[in-house]
Amino acid sequence: MDNSGGRRSLDPVRVLHLIDGLSGGGCERFLWDIVRLSPPRMLKHRVVTIRPDKGDFVYADRLREAGAYRPARTRSFLHRTGEAGHHPKQPKKMTMARQLKRKVRRVAWYARMWRHLVTALVQLRPDVIHVHMFRGFTSGVLLRLLFRIPVVHTVPCLVSQMIDEGMPWMPRRYVRFPRSVDYFFTGYREELLGLGVPASKILEVKGVVNLNALNKVKAKREQFYTSIREDLQLPDDALMALSVGRLHPTKGHMFALEAIASLVGQFPALHWVLLGKGDQHAELLARAETLDVSRHVHIVGFQEDPLPYYAAATLYLRTNILEAENLSSYQAMAMGLPVIGFDTGQETELINKVGHGVLVPNQDAGALSRAIAEMLSLPDLGRAIGLRGVEYSQANLDIQQAVDQYTSVYIALRDRHNDDPSNQ
Repeated sequence: MDNSGGRRSLDPVRVLHLIDGLSGGGCERFLWDIVRLSPPRMLKHRVVTIRPDKGDFVYADRLREAGAYRPARTRSFLHRTGEAGHHPKQPKKMTMARQLKRKVRRVAWYARMWRHLVTALVQLRPDVIHVHMFRGFTSGVLLRLLFRIPVVHTVPCLVSQMIDEGMPWMPRRYVRFPRSVDYFFTGYREELLGLGVPASKILEVKGVVNLNALNKVKAKREQFYTSIREDLQLPDDALMALSVGRLHPTKGHMFALEAIASLVGQFPALHWVLLGKGDQHAELLARAETLDVSRHVHIVGFQEDPLPYYAAATLYLRTNILEAENLSSYQAMAMGLPVIGFDTGQETELINKVGHGVLVPNQDAGALSRAIAEMLSLPDLGRAIGLRGVEYSQANLDIQQAVDQYTSVYIALRDRHNDDPSNQ
């Protein structure tokens, strides 16, 4: 496959993105930011998803409007079997026939995904392939081996999170195929080095927060302070502890709930607002009812734009039990909220470095409760502590830094590939 086509180096670099899906997670948001913030005269993007849209592709319409996404058509067979839409309810014990049908559905979808991928290859003739998340990694490596197209990969999370997600094969593939990836973008440098990825191939991501959008919301902080409390039917003087993340045990929301429940007697105006959706929803509500704090607990669900909630919040609870910082806690930091988080011992930890919050022992609801009480007992409710993170965020966390970094890497890889005589 001739990837140069005699094009001048000033032509836009054509980037093919492979991603599991386009739901509301941080990786999906990061892809959308790359597409919308990169200069069109320098980059042309095309996105291919590995799994079908089951009604949860939050960023699909935006990417389609930007000209970067053309969803694969789904045959009526997939609709009949439930693969293209929401899965029909399955019995606990699957019959052999149902298991076979499920495998056929999976094979049918992957066959269509590869046809969609080949179509994108032919139409776009990519200069670079950018693999996001998990399931597209093998496809990206295969395309690298077949067509010698440069491949970069954004490492989605910690190895412990990959294992917890049921994907222990992912770090094993990093070990097996490091030479088939030109660069790994990550915040977890030491983990990749431990897996044997060469240091020369590891690039640390430089920014993750859309500071332009965040600063616009911050300028209307008083407005959102009032409107969010009205929407949630909270009292005007409510102390709002915010958590953001999918409702999964690894996010530690149950520890936050236990801590809040122990504090409402001391701080009757304290309310916990949780943004996210997931399998733990019913369990959290049931526990809140058992603890008799339901009126202090507000599970809002997934929010496409969570920034107004940050602007309205008093403090942020970062209760992840595996990771340290993530997109949600970076946004809290940039908004100037004091952050109380679990000490997970990860290399991405910033609280010790910047001092914009307090760390407590991991999975210790009692310690979390005491730290919240101390923060809320300060005359300024911890605002001065939270402001320590703003300067750092302005200097280090702007998403435009990451977009510029990716743009430079894309251009360098395209030019290097075109200048290699063996690729002509």
